[in-house]
Amino acid sequence: MVSKKNFNSIDLWKLFMAVAVVAIHTNPIVTWTNPAAVGIVVMIEEWAVPFFFIASGFFLFYHMQKPYKENIRRIDGYLWKIIKMYCVWTLLSLPVTIYGYRISGNGLVSCVLSYIKYFLFVGKLYNSYHLWYLLALIYALAAIRFLVKRGLKPMAVSAIAFVVYAVSEMMVWLEKNIDLIGGAAQKLVFLYQYVFNSGGVFAGMIYVSAGMLIAYYGVRIPKWIGVCAIIAINFGKFFTQAEISRIIMPVEVFILFASLLTVELKDSGIWKTCRDISTVVYLSHLMIFSIYTILILGNPNKLGLDSFLVTLIFSILNALLLIRIQKCRGFEWIRHIL
Repeated sequence: MVSKKNFNSIDLWKLFMAVAVVAIHTNPIVTWTNPAAVGIVVMIEEWAVPFFFIASGFFLFYHMQKPYKENIRRIDGYLWKIIKMYCVWTLLSLPVTIYGYRISGNGLVSCVLSYIKYFLFVGKLYNSYHLWYLLALIYALAAIRFLVKRGLKPMAVSAIAFVVYAVSEMMVWLEKNIDLIGGAAQKLVFLYQYVFNSGGVFAGMIYVSAGMLIAYYGVRIPKWIGVCAIIAINFGKFFTQAEISRIIMPVEVFILFASLLTVELKDSGIWKTCRDISTVVYLSHLMIFSIYTILILGNPNKLGLDSFLVTLIFSILNALLLIRIQKCRGFEWIRHIL
């Protein structure tokens, strides 16, 4: 198994990926014109949420005794934790969501039905669309729990997860090329798109199962081999369609994660702080972004470097505050939603 000290690099990278998520939603490079520079930033941004999925799967199963079938309660506990986090942070984002529905001009019934749909099947409500990660993680954990409880090995679980992921990507492609099909198949695609939009909630299973594989088999990839493989994959993307690139993405992030496990960093309390900050930054940054652009600027969802810096800085300060407060008497409950 990978030694515990190697997890320090994962904690540091989590913080880096949280910064990347902030960049995704604030677009600090909106004025950039250099294709190479933009391409590098986009490449890193594309790793962010998949990396969090793999990390969730890895740490969940790394701390589970084998066979996993006999330790299903650990999955139950983690699944319940994510459900609570999703509900609480969706509730905390409710004022921004209401604002989004208010400016949409839709009627009350339409907004209520839309809220139900997005809460249960999409996870991307107005300016809280980052929470789709938690919803997709819930779907993934529920599916993997079902398979593990029936005695399936990690490789079989991953194979099924890949099929789910491939079907989800195929439905997205069919929706964009709906004229190629007709009849019942076309209606099925319309129904799928109407309920799940792009089907992002099904993307988590492939990545969580990848983390499961890394934990189960103790996978490690020498860092220089990992770097070369990632460079080769991204070079190959120039010659492939976007759909193929998305199918390859789980392999790319698998290599990234397994490579980071070979990077040893000296033990320090700073790494746990990085991990805790990354969680809070991820969960709270869009609320801070909304406060800045809607209330302060009066320019909802303004993109650019200023939005990125303000959102990132105050998200980190908010994280440090919550991390400190949760240690105080009467505020211990905060740790249950972080």
